[in-house]
Amino acid sequence: MLTFKTENRNMYTLDKDTGLFIPISETFIAVNNELSDNKSKDQIIKKLETKHDINDITFYYDWINKWKKIKPEKNHLNFYKYATPSDLKRYILKNGLLQMILCVTEDCNLRCKYCVYSDNYEYTRSHSEEKMDFKTAKKAIDYYFKLIKEGLKFNPLRRPGIGFYGGEPLLNFELIKICVEYIKKEYPTYETQFTITTNGTLLEESKSDWLMENEFTISISLDGPEKEHDRLRVYPDGKGSFNDVINNVQHITNKKYDKVNVLPVFDWKSDLFQMETFFSQKEIPQVSALSQVDSETKTKYYEDFTESDYNDFREKVDSIREYYFQNINTQKIEKESVFDHLVGFAPSKELFDTLTLINPDPIMPYTGACIPGRKIFVDITGNLHMCERVNDSFPIGNVNNGLEFDKIILLIQNYLQSMDKCSDCNVRWKCGFCFKQFMTNDGFLSSSKYCENIESNMKYSFINTLNIAERFHDFIEESNTKHKNLKKFLRD
Repeated sequence: MLTFKTENRNMYTLDKDTGLFIPISETFIAVNNELSDNKSKDQIIKKLETKHDINDITFYYDWINKWKKIKPEKNHLNFYKYATPSDLKRYILKNGLLQMILCVTEDCNLRCKYCVYSDNYEYTRSHSEEKMDFKTAKKAIDYYFKLIKEGLKFNPLRRPGIGFYGGEPLLNFELIKICVEYIKKEYPTYETQFTITTNGTLLEESKSDWLMENEFTISISLDGPEKEHDRLRVYPDGKGSFNDVINNVQHITNKKYDKVNVLPVFDWKSDLFQMETFFSQKEIPQVSALSQVDSETKTKYYEDFTESDYNDFREKVDSIREYYFQNINTQKIEKESVFDHLVGFAPSKELFDTLTLINPDPIMPYTGACIPGRKIFVDITGNLHMCERVNDSFPIGNVNNGLEFDKIILLIQNYLQSMDKCSDCNVRWKCGFCFKQFMTNDGFLSSSKYCENIESNMKYSFINTLNIAERFHDFIEESNTKHKNLKKFLRD
C-alpha cells in the first residue's frame, strides 16, 4: 500500500485497483495491516484497542471490507487473453481511427540536438533524403477512408483526421497539396481535419497562406526566446533557426489565424522562467504541449549532463511550482502560462484522469499505451505503424493489405507478457508509459527492470499534487476545466 503525508499532516493512500486517492489515518493503516493476515473483527479490535478508538477500528474494518467487495475480481491480463483479431477490429472501428499520419519525407533541413532521429537514440531511424510518393499516399488515404466508412455504424459522428509529418513535411509540400486536393475531391462529404507538424523554417507566406486556406491545424516547434531556441534547434552548420521561425510565425498571427499552436521542448539546462516570459506574449501562439527531452527512452542525450545539472533542474522546478501557485492564488500571473503545462495541469490530471474499475479496458489493461490502430502512422514506403513516436521495427500492416489484426494481437500479447510488474504495481492506474518506453529492435524490455524506481518517483509527484489540492482546491477544479478545454481546442 502506497501512503502519503501532506504538509498539513493529512494522510492518503493510492488505491492500486482504481487509481483513487483515499484519505486515511493511522487507524486505517493498522486495520488494513491486520486484515492482510485474515484476522477477524474481534481479533483486530482486541489487538488494536489499546492504541486506537474502538469505533474507528470498527468503521475502518467495515469500510475496507465493503470496498474490497466492489473491486474487480478479474485478473485483467487473463481477461485480455480472450481478445481476438475480430474483437480488435471492432474496437478500432468503434474507438480508433482518430487520425492517419503520413510521413511525407524522412529528410529535414535542421539537425536539432535532441531530435529522436539523431544518433542520440538507439532504436530509431536516421535522417534520409527519401520521400513518399503519391501512389503510396493515395493507397493509404483510400484505406483509411474505407475503415472510416466501415466504422460509421459504430461512430457516425467521427471526423476523419489526416496529418502530415516528417522529417520536415514542408520539404515535400507538393505532395501535401496533391493529397488535400484528392481528399476533397474523392471524399467531399467528410469534414476532414488536416494537421501538420513543422519546424517552421519553411513556412513562408505562400505555404502558410495555403495551409490557412485549407484550415490546417499548424503545430510549430518553437523552444522559447532566441537564446533558448538556438541552443538546440540548429541547421546542419550549427546556425540557429529562431529568426526564420519567428518571422514565419508572425505572418500567421498577423492574420489572426487561431488554429496554430507551438510545441516547446526543454531539457535540464533550459531557462524555464525565460520561456515563461516569452510564451506569455500575445503575439506568440498558444502552447499546446510542453515536453521534456526524453530521459526515459534509450538515449545518450543526457550523458553530457551531470548529477548537479539534474539536481539544479529539480530545484528549479520546485521553485517554479511554489512561485506558480503563490501567484495563481493572488492572481499575479495570467492563467495562460507555459507553467500551466509544467506544473499546473499535472495535479488535476493526477486527480481526475483516472482509469476506473467500472469499464476496464479489455484490450490493454495496463500502462498508458494506446491500442495500435487508434492512430495509424504511414512511413514513406507504405508500412503502417502504431504511431509516429515508436521505432519502425514492429509494423502493423501496409497500404496494400491494410492493418494485420492478428499481428497486432500478437504484438499486444508480447507487450503485456513483458509487463511482469504491472499486476502488483501500486501506481498502475496512473502509468503514462507505453510501447515507446519498452520497445527495442527485437522485443520489449520487462517492466520489472525498467520500472524499478517508478513508485518512488511518482510518490514525489503525488505528494506535490495532494499538497496543492489542499492549499488551492478551487484552482484544481479550474485547472481541470482548463485542461479539458485545451484538449477540446486541439481536437477541434
